[in-house]
Amino acid sequence: MKPRTMFNPRDQPIQPIAVLQPYIRHFGMLEDDIPCGETKAFKMIADGCPGLIFQENANSFLDKDGNKLPQLFIHGLTSSNSQKTATGKYRNIGVYFQPTAIKAIFGIDAHELTDRYLDLNEVVKNDLADQLLSDDETDKRIAILSDFLARQIAKNKYPENRKSSYAVARINTDHDDGLSAIQSDLNLSERSLERIFKTDIGISPKLFFRICRFQAALDSVRRRTFNSLTEIAYQHSYADQSHFIREFREFTGATPKQFLACADEQELNFPEWKL
Repeated sequence: MKPRTMFNPRDQPIQPIAVLQPYIRHFGMLEDDIPCGETKAFKMIADGCPGLIFQENANSFLDKDGNKLPQLFIHGLTSSNSQKTATGKYRNIGVYFQPTAIKAIFGIDAHELTDRYLDLNEVVKNDLADQLLSDDETDKRIAILSDFLARQIAKNKYPENRKSSYAVARINTDHDDGLSAIQSDLNLSERSLERIFKTDIGISPKLFFRICRFQAALDSVRRRTFNSLTEIAYQHSYADQSHFIREFREFTGATPKQFLACADEQELNFPEWKL
C-alpha cells in the first residue's frame, strides 16, 4: 500500500498559534498502513530540535533497540543519527519544538533528554493521550495539544531564556567563527555560553553550530541545487569535501549519495529508508 502523507512540512506546514510560535516550529503528521508481516525503517537525523510525539497506535513504532515507544512521549535533541522501525497501521502527530523549548515548557534541563525519550507521564502527570484518543480529527487534536502546551508554559517557573534564544537566532552556518561574536554580543565567557546551551538546548554551542551547518548543507542536497559536493562544503565553511561527507555521515548515517537514493522524507529529518 502506498503511504498517505497527510502533512508535508516542505509544502504546507501546520503552524502553531501565535502564542506558541516562540516554542513550536510546526506540527506534523505521519500515517500509513503497513501490510501484515512487513516493517519499515526510519532514520532520525540530527536537526537541533526536540519534540513531542503522539501515536494513535501505541504498538506501531520501535526504537533502535527494539523497544516499543510510548503512546505519548517527548524526546530531546538528537545529536547524531538513530533508527526506528514501524509495523502495522500508524497515525502519529508530531510537535516539532524550537531548540530551547524543553526547558521553557517543561522546566527540565535539556541535556537530561539529549538523545533520549521519555513517556510524557514521567515528566508531567496528564490525561493528554486519552483526550487525543477521544477525537480523531487532526485539527481538534492539534487544538488539544496546543491548549496543553500553553497551560504548561503558563505554569512553568523557568521562562524562555532570552540569551539562549538570541544565540540560536544568531547562528551563522556559513562562518564557523560566529560563536565568538555571539559571546561578545551577550557579554558572556565561553564557559558561561556553554552552560546556557547545556541547560536550555542540551548540547555544546560548537556541536549545535555543526548540526545547524549540516542542516543548511542538507537543504542543498535535498534540493539538488549544487554542482558538486565541494561547492556545498566551501559554501558552509567545511574544510573540504571529505570533511563535509564525514559530518554528513555522522548526522545521517549515510553519504549524500546514499541519502538521495534511499531517503523518502514524508517528514523532514525522519525519512523512511528504502534500500
